[in-house]
Amino acid sequence: MPALSHTRQPRLPGVTRPAQSSFTTVWKRLQRVPTATAALLIIACMLLVAILSWAGVTLSPYSYDQTSTALLACPSWAHPMGTDELGRDLLARVIYGSRLSMTIGVSTAAVALLFGTIYGAIAGYYGGRLDSLLMRGIEVAYALPDLLVMILVGVLIGRGTAGILIALGLVSWMGTARLVRGQFLQLLNEEFVEAARCTGQSSLAIITKHLLPNAIGPIIVALTFIVPSAIVSESTLSFIGLGLSPPACSWGTLAAEGWRSLRSHPHLILFPSAFIFATVLSFNFLGDGLRDAFDPRTRLDRKA
Repeated sequence: MPALSHTRQPRLPGVTRPAQSSFTTVWKRLQRVPTATAALLIIACMLLVAILSWAGVTLSPYSYDQTSTALLACPSWAHPMGTDELGRDLLARVIYGSRLSMTIGVSTAAVALLFGTIYGAIAGYYGGRLDSLLMRGIEVAYALPDLLVMILVGVLIGRGTAGILIALGLVSWMGTARLVRGQFLQLLNEEFVEAARCTGQSSLAIITKHLLPNAIGPIIVALTFIVPSAIVSESTLSFIGLGLSPPACSWGTLAAEGWRSLRSHPHLILFPSAFIFATVLSFNFLGDGLRDAFDPRTRLDRKA
């Protein structure tokens, strides 16, 4: 009697579909872009400084609120970035401010990712009247000036990290929601989604296992632009006096304090502004690199 041969059951074609690009492939493509690689290194250093600051690791011989008799000292070996009008070391304050600025930027991106993805996924997947209703809500939210919303939240809740996070979270999720909705509307016409429906998979399974993995690339790219936008918005609030309350400080509050002594002591605004500029520019370069890495056709189109 011949031995029974074990044959594999054929898989239904189109039930699953790999993501547009695996993260390993994206990482290899990203390494080929020097500006994006350098930007990623700078961002990693900024995040490391912020994490160490939160952990209480001393990166400066001075405390951020330690005063001295060296008032408004210029940069020197003792104080590489100089001191402010109270004799506080500016390097220590920039290091301390990094944790608040980076926390605000990353937290705002996390809120936009969570709420915007859920909102856009529901609108894009179910469509119809629900989609129209949800999109009208976004249009109403877009009609409100971002600065006005942030000012109102700051006045109602107060000057603090919580108030800034809530204000920035309220104005940052709409773009992510529209992006996710657009991606879902494109992917719903694909064969792998129809095949998943034919096999009886639930809506939640189709969204989490098939649609989101194929839309993750543009979402990640969008998040790299939300972080610097949140940092700049926080700096704007601090500049007009609605930012953090002393003695807490961020790069934005340090730049606002340095503005008063711009002519006589420009180092007070130069160094915090340089950190804001470097961070924003790095995230923009990283976003451009990730866009090319997730979809290399964009680079081919540029060269054409």
